[in-house]
Amino acid sequence: MSVTINLLASKSIFHRVSICTFLESLQGIASTVVKGNFHEGELSTDMKATQESIDRLQAMTISIKKAEMRQHSVNDFVPILPVGDSGATLRFMLPLVGALGVGAKFVMDESLYRRPIMTLVTTLKENGCSVTLDDDKRVINIRGKLNPGEYRLKGNVSSQFVSGLMMALPILEDESNLIIEKPVISKSYIDMTLNILQDFGISVAKKHESHEIVEYTIMGNQIFRGPGEYKIEGDWSSASFWLIAEKLTGKPLFLQGINTNSIQGDSKVRDFIKQMDAEGDVTIDCTATPDLVPNLAVLALSRKNKTRFAGIDALASKESDRIKGIEEIISAVGGKFVYEDGDIVIEGGLEEKEDGEFIYIMTQDHRMAMMAALVSLISKSPVIIDGWKSVSKSYPSFFKDLKLAGMNDKVGLA
Repeated sequence: MSVTINLLASKSIFHRVSICTFLESLQGIASTVVKGNFHEGELSTDMKATQESIDRLQAMTISIKKAEMRQHSVNDFVPILPVGDSGATLRFMLPLVGALGVGAKFVMDESLYRRPIMTLVTTLKENGCSVTLDDDKRVINIRGKLNPGEYRLKGNVSSQFVSGLMMALPILEDESNLIIEKPVISKSYIDMTLNILQDFGISVAKKHESHEIVEYTIMGNQIFRGPGEYKIEGDWSSASFWLIAEKLTGKPLFLQGINTNSIQGDSKVRDFIKQMDAEGDVTIDCTATPDLVPNLAVLALSRKNKTRFAGIDALASKESDRIKGIEEIISAVGGKFVYEDGDIVIEGGLEEKEDGEFIYIMTQDHRMAMMAALVSLISKSPVIIDGWKSVSKSYPSFFKDLKLAGMNDKVGLA
């Protein structure tokens, strides 16, 4: 009999839809109602960061409007937006604040402050905003208002920079051009943004594409009009864990809330699993889906041959250096890991371990904590996870669901 796993709503979609509904309400349109499985109202910490930032920004814009209506002077007040370690919240809200022209202070955790942001900061500064970084306090200050014009980004740093600008530029007063220099990583997330913007009546037109760049034209003064109700589907990044766990254990699972025709790039995990069923060495191109690599790396251990993961450079600048983290976990359970020509190569099989040993994994990265739990399903020794609470970033009920599935026998939580 299969176990039902009730998947949390996709946080990638949640971020984008939350911003679109905020802009919809700000423009005076009836706000779209957002629905989805939030596990009885529980949000991941990333979701909470976006929701809190939007709430504070909304309160600020309402105060400004009321003061202007009463012909009162507007106080020079700058809202503080606590983004924690949510890269999506920071990278989406920063250009949005610039487009609104209200200013803000973004306060973040140390892990996020170390992650790439300067490419986006430079673009915002070139187009009308003042942006300063306070290293001691881990604060980014933004003032001023973005001007319509040409925005240029490198596509190999973060697709979230592109998505953030795509959501912000439509509310400027005139047309803008967004130029992305190739190669473009995690393109599936940009496609997701374009799909959701289209759902809210926003047009982003591809103007030109060559081997070097892709250019979009974004008209100004666009109005966000949602469908009235927006149901957020289950999260495919989380689903990838269960699909691979089912493959490794043979235990049947039913994933509730999943959309088999999803716009989420990580739904490609199904194709990767089929590809890894083949005999011989295989190569998996993860340029568009880097979040899948930790879980797929565990599946690679169950194969007889080598699995090469290409397009994985973005893993080094996630919440942790995931290339190093994957190596540590694979090596700890007796697997063979090689970093070769910018790719990860994993050879199937595990070395013999002495009975009674346990494997200790320390991490503050939610994806790596889930990978450690997954590897326990094939490890000959129990796996102790120090930092397991980090899963609250994307999947707060993960270890509860792991127990429900009967897959926690060899997992210890330190």
